Amino acid sequence: MWGQLSVVESLSLSKDPALLVSVSTSNPQYQLLYSQARELSNFLLRKIGFKRIASFCSSSLPPEVGISESGVVDLVECAFYYYPGARDVLLFAGHSSPTSEEYEFARSILSYAQKLGVKEVVSVGARWAEAPISPLETPKVLGFATDEEGVRWLKENGVTPLSNETAFYFTNLIVALSPQYGMRGCKISVNHGEPRPHPKSLMALLTVLSKKLSINVEMSELVDQSKRLEEMIKRSGLEIGQPDLEEGELSEERERGGGEEEEQKHRDIYR
Repeated sequence: MWGQLSVVESLSLSKDPALLVSVSTSNPQYQLLYSQARELSNFLLRKIGFKRIASFCSSSLPPEVGISESGVVDLVECAFYYYPGARDVLLFAGHSSPTSEEYEFARSILSYAQKLGVKEVVSVGARWAEAPISPLETPKVLGFATDEEGVRWLKENGVTPLSNETAFYFTNLIVALSPQYGMRGCKISVNHGEPRPHPKSLMALLTVLSKKLSINVEMSELVDQSKRLEEMIKRSGLEIGQPDLEEGELSEERERGGGEEEEQKHRDIYR
């Protein structure tokens, strides 16, 4: 794997530092139902004073480039952002989750986090299930952890632990690898079904993250967004559990908000 880490500002974190991994697929086929992590990171970057400290380009990311308004092209990337709250929070967010060499990609992210002093990894994302939840339903928060103490914390804070299933791809893999870097880890997810921009899903995830990371996020914008999305769904006559809104309807909702995944039958898949 080729990878290039560009550090803007060198830091050494000391206040119980945690890494929040919040990336989603960039595949247009899946973005409607599986972009919860990207929407979450975009929301946090708008609402909290995160500062960009590094960027990461890699051959593991999709073979895409970004073309600016002026016609200048550049590689797509992910980035690290820092927020000095009650806990030092390092946010990993950006264009996409990796599509290949995911072990190597995860190890690169964990190596950099280790150098900064990170002690815990918290990963978020959507969980694929054969029966999607109703787009009008408040998603239940699900999760797993790298040790029994972590599982107990999840239970005590309203998260339903998952068991006896396999979790796929980068946002799960990085949690399982974290103990090799001296870190504890957990994954927090919601079942897919609510269409983008996923306001109910984001509120459910943020309720848990606010406790885990000791951050306070004002969510009235998501409450209003959820009400508008419900109205659009009801007007469309959408069949419950079969979200398929027109892209034009949802684009307006994403603008107001500011804006994983390949089916494998009989399996649960997280992104």
